Amino acid sequence: MKPNPDSDVFVSNSKAIVLGKETVCDGHEDGYRLRVVTHAHSDHLYGLKESVRSCDLVISTRETKDLLMALGKREARLLVGVNGGDTIRCGEEKVRLIPVEHILGTAQVLVEREDGLRCLYSSDFKLHGAPVVKCDVLVLDSTYGAPDNVRPKIEEVYSAFLTIVEDALAKGEPVHVFGFIGKVQEVMAFLRRSDVNAPFLVSPRMYRISRIYEKYGFRLGEYYSSDGYIGRKILENDLHVAFFSPLEKHRSNISCVRVELTGWLFKTPCVRKREKEYVISLSGHSDFNQLIEYVDRCRPSYVVTDNARGGSQAVRLAEEIEKRLGIPASPSPR
Repeated sequence: MKPNPDSDVFVSNSKAIVLGKETVCDGHEDGYRLRVVTHAHSDHLYGLKESVRSCDLVISTRETKDLLMALGKREARLLVGVNGGDTIRCGEEKVRLIPVEHILGTAQVLVEREDGLRCLYSSDFKLHGAPVVKCDVLVLDSTYGAPDNVRPKIEEVYSAFLTIVEDALAKGEPVHVFGFIGKVQEVMAFLRRSDVNAPFLVSPRMYRISRIYEKYGFRLGEYYSSDGYIGRKILENDLHVAFFSPLEKHRSNISCVRVELTGWLFKTPCVRKREKEYVISLSGHSDFNQLIEYVDRCRPSYVVTDNARGGSQAVRLAEEIEKRLGIPASPSPR
């Protein structure tokens, strides 16, 4: 079925991804019965209080619900946690959550509507962990939608990061790493696989999150809360690797090597900002080339680029999809 670009698949001004007459994702819109939370990052939780009050059902994966509980989101207790891959029926619509690699619990959402249209919301994702889902209309993450937003290979990024950590520890200097949920747990697991055995410290918030990751099978090794008795002693006196969110830099007040994990560094795996300060190109999102490849794999008849979160990137991405793949595309909201 060829979709109408002006059909009811769009991104609302309240940042809700509207996929049908019943279903919205990652934002609230009045009049819809089912709200899906695709993952636990804050820019996908818009209007959650309103949704739990007025929707018939608010769902997420079980992992996402657990993460939101660990983050202290009071609304999370009212979410219904489902298994990745499960299909929920809402009216005449079938809604399936499809696990994808981004942070723990992230799911893409496929809505099969009564008019036969298959509408897919990509959510945020890494290409190598994304299944191919055939669809008619695709709503696409556009965070890195400009053609120059291309990162180096992940093997090069990991190698540069490991070199910084090992060199610092060999010189007797602690390392403090700053990254958001998901990135931190990814690099913790990577360092342990790479036989980095220094004690790990995490902020209390990251400690709660890391425990949820371990519940679902991640191996992070031994780590301590930076506010606990043992953690404070290690932080003050011992060689260690500590992990904080970028909003927790106030917790890093000792002499150390600092490493920032960001998706906004392109072309090179690492940049040295100043002595003992580095930026590493690490993201949980697909870059531009990967977004184009993902659309080519799914082969939708129409693409909506998320202009509520992607900004001007969404406009450029829609243009490039049309130019390179010949698939009609437009940013939403306009």
